[in-house]
Amino acid sequence: MFSVALVFLLSCISPAQADPLQITLAISEEGGAYRAFSETLIGKLQPDKYVVKIKRPEDALGGSDLYIAVGMKAATQLAAKDIPTLNVFVPKTGYERLQRESATRSAPRSAIYLDQPLERQVALLSAALPRARHVGVLYTKEPAELQGLRQLLGDRNMRLHEREVDQSHLINDALEEVLSKSEVLFVLPDSDIYNASTIRNILLTSYRKQIPLVGISQAYVKAGALCAVYTTPEQVAIQTHSMIERFAGSGKLPAAQYPDEFEVSVNIQVARSLDLRIKDAEKLRDELRRLP
Repeated sequence: MFSVALVFLLSCISPAQADPLQITLAISEEGGAYRAFSETLIGKLQPDKYVVKIKRPEDALGGSDLYIAVGMKAATQLAAKDIPTLNVFVPKTGYERLQRESATRSAPRSAIYLDQPLERQVALLSAALPRARHVGVLYTKEPAELQGLRQLLGDRNMRLHEREVDQSHLINDALEEVLSKSEVLFVLPDSDIYNASTIRNILLTSYRKQIPLVGISQAYVKAGALCAVYTTPEQVAIQTHSMIERFAGSGKLPAAQYPDEFEVSVNIQVARSLDLRIKDAEKLRDELRRLP
């Protein structure tokens, strides 16, 4: 009789009465996109289901059921520990490197990549510049996705012109060579080529040769790129919330993934200066969202 009554009482306990999931947000740096992400995420997490703490990566360990590493610095520090971790604002290559280095650890790990899927980036290139047939890229080390890029461009009747930048091919020389064969410069994530010290010269050289640059973030467009597809911090937060909900229900994290939602940014002034007729950002975004 006692056991039957106990089962009945346990069945009457609502989910709200269960202990809330303890979450630590380990933030690589304060302000900017990370702050917008954190504020949006915390606003979506029900306080009766989740308790959230925000800490610096070096102070983040201890007492939480799930850790959210925000940015590569936090991801690198948390990867050294065998703890359930969801990494956000991390490039795919960076996350995969951390996975290789921590392969012996068993705690659930996943990520929402900083990168956009290559298919989405090529779709933007094609939608923004439908007449372009020659696409240039620079890299310091041949990226794993290069063959996929060749295939995607080939499927759209475009040809890839590529140049590796090394000691024998300096950035300026490689850039001049690629631009001489290309109608658009397509940015691949490579901080040895595209960084605060080089981006201005790359943009000016491309602009002087009347070659538009398709960037990888809104910041590129503000700096002078023609267009880019990107995901806002608020959109990353919504996707993170969904993954947290799945973890809370199963104790497992979904597989690492690209951003679900995205926006498009267009620099109309650059388009006019290059005498390009281009759809506005909203039309380009809607066109990309209709793709399978």
